[in-house]
Amino acid sequence: MLAVSPAALAGKGHGHGNGHGNGNGHDNGKHKGWKKHGFNRGEHIPVVYLERRYYIEDYRAHRLAPPPRGHRWVRTDDGKYVLIAVATGIIADILLHH
Repeated sequence: MLAVSPAALAGKGHGHGNGHGNGNGHDNGKHKGWKKHGFNRGEHIPVVYLERRYYIEDYRAHRLAPPPRGHRWVRTDDGKYVLIAVATGIIADILLHH
């Protein structure tokens, strides 16, 4: 027969900060340590935005100027339009409130 204490059976809980566990499993939407990315001309865009799902195929429908040769418009998760050099991922222009 194995004897186990109630404390050992309790485990660490769910960690949601509601009295079950140590509270380290969830930050209740505060995103501690998470930083919103600021975009600046001349810097590399985060590689995730080089995926096709961020490409603006019909720039006219978004009232954007035609991209220069070798450039592409992408739309970020926070709604910014960013013109990037396709070969390098360097940011050429940013439209914040379009």
